[in-house]
Amino acid sequence: TLAAEPEATLVAGASDLGVDANIKGKRFSHLVSVEAIDELREYAETPDAVRIGAALSLTEIGRRWSNAPPAVAEWLTLFASPPIRNRATLGGNLATASPIGDGAPLLLALDAVAHVAGPGGRRRVPLASFFVGYRKTALQPGELLTTIEIPKPFPSALRFYKVSKRRLDDISTVAAALAVDVDTSGRVARARVALGGVAATPVRLAAAEAAFEGQVLTPRVVARVCGIFDETLRPIDDVRGSKAYRLAVSKRLVEKFAWELAGR
Repeated sequence: TLAAEPEATLVAGASDLGVDANIKGKRFSHLVSVEAIDELREYAETPDAVRIGAALSLTEIGRRWSNAPPAVAEWLTLFASPPIRNRATLGGNLATASPIGDGAPLLLALDAVAHVAGPGGRRRVPLASFFVGYRKTALQPGELLTTIEIPKPFPSALRFYKVSKRRLDDISTVAAALAVDVDTSGRVARARVALGGVAATPVRLAAAEAAFEGQVLTPRVVARVCGIFDETLRPIDDVRGSKAYRLAVSKRLVEKFAWELAGR
């Protein structure tokens, strides 16, 4: 069907598409449901990775990934409300490419890979390359997201922070995921810094990650990372928060991360 009509709109949980239709009055010429495709509902865990089918609901992910890192369990509870989580899919959350979607920052911090299938075959797209513009992804006409793969081992320290008008059942103003591996000397061996709500797409900040790596998480290092935020972030400005507010919040979250790690 997609090969014949590559511009058709795919639908799984419909938690986002339903808003477009019900609230915004948008109409679609051709909808294709993918929620009954078994391959898109897989969950598998091996010593090397966790694989999550793109059409698996958030509730099912939480049920099946029972030994997930604590940050993942907290992340899931901050995703909307139980009725939405019962329908919403992780693939849909990523494919809509919202700059304030809650899925992307955590998965970026975990070095997730998107598996994609289409008329030209199958390919792997690192999530860091998946978002190419506002509400645009690397998916080509006729392609669909099949699986999200999260490699192991997971970071030794991982945090997800969501700042919104309400703690629960609300859209993010800023979402941040930070992850580090610390060596025996207390220095950061590897860092990941990912944010939503601060640009046209969810972003990973390579310069901030480089500033962390090889360093102990001292106030001086945190201040250097915050300076990089000042230089590189271009937050969106809307009714949920001004550019200045989003930038200030992002920097405070880095400080919070360092403070939590110092006290763990």
